[in-house]
Amino acid sequence: MSKIKLHSQHLRSNLDILAKKAGGKEKIVAVLKDNAYGHGLEVFAPKVASFGITHAITRDAKEALSIENLFQDIIVLSEHKEMFFKHPKIIFAVNEFEALKDAPSGARIALKTDTGMHRNGIKLDELEDACAIISQKNLSLHSIFTHFRSADEISGEFFWQRNNFDEVKKRYANISKRYSLPKVYYHSCNSAALLRCGKFDEDFARVGIAMYGYCDMSEAFGRFDLKPVLELFAKRVSTRELKHGDCVGYGGVYEASKDMLSSLYDVGYSDGILRYNGRGDLKTTNGSLILGRISMDSMSIESAEEEISVFHDVSAWAKYFNTISYDILVKLNAKIPREFV
Repeated sequence: MSKIKLHSQHLRSNLDILAKKAGGKEKIVAVLKDNAYGHGLEVFAPKVASFGITHAITRDAKEALSIENLFQDIIVLSEHKEMFFKHPKIIFAVNEFEALKDAPSGARIALKTDTGMHRNGIKLDELEDACAIISQKNLSLHSIFTHFRSADEISGEFFWQRNNFDEVKKRYANISKRYSLPKVYYHSCNSAALLRCGKFDEDFARVGIAMYGYCDMSEAFGRFDLKPVLELFAKRVSTRELKHGDCVGYGGVYEASKDMLSSLYDVGYSDGILRYNGRGDLKTTNGSLILGRISMDSMSIESAEEEISVFHDVSAWAKYFNTISYDILVKLNAKIPREFV
């Protein structure tokens, strides 16, 4: 059956690069949301923790609870406000002002601020009222954070948002004294922001895609020796000889230009890979051509190997489908077995 191999040495190499950039592994917050970007949360999280990472991020409380024994603190990014609860390790992101009113007394929270992405977060002019509610409800404010909208693009927006976040920090420093609120942690950098910034000077960096081995931004920002961690394998189901002119698969869109061997492999779009329509060349890791349309449970490949690496570096697939590496990775079906090698 199909399987996913995760390369331990690649993960360690990526984390070494990122920890050095951030100024230490204690400054890394591992973004493990959405089944660890498709890598398998239950398999991936212990390996990250074994590196010495103590902070993590998940999408919801269910993910956080499944790994709570591995980390000191876990920030939940996208849980609905009515799902907040008090927990010694779990920190809920407050994504709008109204959510503060619903948070239970004593809950640990991270306050998201809108510095220009305009997707969610507390506005600067709401910060004092937010602090008042935090004080009144005895909420435990762990950190204040924001998210960059263009850190991976060549523009000045990164610096504009960073200046806006500096203003948030200054404003909180003054407001917190009036409400007897504690000092908090600050974090704004995602992978791209961490890699492009000069000297990193915040408490944490939220490391996602770079940890998994990808840097989806221009080489103008530099070259980083990140290595893809995930490799998808498929197993041969059957092999047949194609004659010149034989057509393969639904619609017969691939026509053999010569006599050749074609094998059917046990991975298809039901496993979460994007559906190749048979137009243009799409190849496996070793350069074998995928023949015709990918089916629900299988694909035909010019190969007779018992097991074949469908992809390791998903960049070529992302380019073919005019998308990004995240889109390929997170769609991989959770039922596919995953193991570190």
